[in-house]
Amino acid sequence: MRWDEIIRPEVGRLRPYEPGLRVSQVRERSGKDVVLKLSSNEHPCGPVPTAVRAMEAVLPRMNRYPDGACRALRGKLADRLGVPVANVVIGNGSNEILRLIAQAVLRPGDEVVYAWPSFIVYSMVTDHFGATHVRVPLDAAQTHDLEAMLDAVTDRTRLLFLCNPNNPTGTAYGREAFARFMQRVPEHVLVVVDEAYFEFVTASDYPDASEWFDGARPLVVTRTFSKIYSLAGLRTGYALCPEPLVRAIDALREPFNVNTVGQVAAYYSLDDEAEVRRRRAENQEQKTYLYSCFDRLGIGYARSETNFVYFATERPVEVFEALLEEGVIVRDFGNAPALRVGIGTPTDTEITVRAMEAVAARLGSI
Repeated sequence: MRWDEIIRPEVGRLRPYEPGLRVSQVRERSGKDVVLKLSSNEHPCGPVPTAVRAMEAVLPRMNRYPDGACRALRGKLADRLGVPVANVVIGNGSNEILRLIAQAVLRPGDEVVYAWPSFIVYSMVTDHFGATHVRVPLDAAQTHDLEAMLDAVTDRTRLLFLCNPNNPTGTAYGREAFARFMQRVPEHVLVVVDEAYFEFVTASDYPDASEWFDGARPLVVTRTFSKIYSLAGLRTGYALCPEPLVRAIDALREPFNVNTVGQVAAYYSLDDEAEVRRRRAENQEQKTYLYSCFDRLGIGYARSETNFVYFATERPVEVFEALLEEGVIVRDFGNAPALRVGIGTPTDTEITVRAMEAVAARLGSI
């Protein structure tokens, strides 16, 4: 059988997402009993207690299909965000929504503008639908250069992704810059603002993109329950979309694409704002502690509005492997001169700091 004749040739040029190493793999390699997985930007705590109780209550009913329209969760989010329920989309993680948007709007040869480095899914969906990549480098502060992104827009630009705060750098552009951007962006460009790390932000000038959403302009805002709400294993995300795009997504998505447990957990997670505030404050405290370690060791880094820190190294492969030997899994980007480390519990941060100190002592520097 000639698989190269059966499988579309375009698929052979696509690269699958690489999720990174698992704790069990690193425990075997390092010999460490305690291994920290700080490579996937997961929150170190489990789901909030109200969500856990709701999930446990619904488990006996898993013989039934989920609500395919996610009515309860969509309604609660619509009330919370002050938008009509018809503008709310729920997806199997915000990743699915990003792909469905691309599938709905991209034609071969259309241009997709996005910053780089940024979230790898923007590059992936551009490839999936035969579009053309237009990558705009981050500025000197590792932040989106919104003016340069506008300058990159042409008549062929169909889609423009903004990741704010940005993954992997953790940086965020400000309100004034975004307001200028929204005034200038052409109407033929669909702007998708990915706010996966929205709940971690503490910057006073952060522009909440939902405030610009009116259901008419070509603007989408995506968020997720995977991060501060600790539902990464349930893959539940959402977006605010104009109604014509909602109808297109509904026509393309899988039936029952969001499972019952994910819907219920997300619904009840929204009730515990006190826990969200506590998690945000603790995350900020642990980042500050990690910054002090980097400052002491002479490690360059970007100040982050997320639950991870992007730090510079001229020896990324060597430092990545050395941290694995210390039982700390960070995220590498090939030969790019930087690594990304997630923020964990206070105990996790203590272990991370000791690992950084040990690697710096062994290698001479990071």
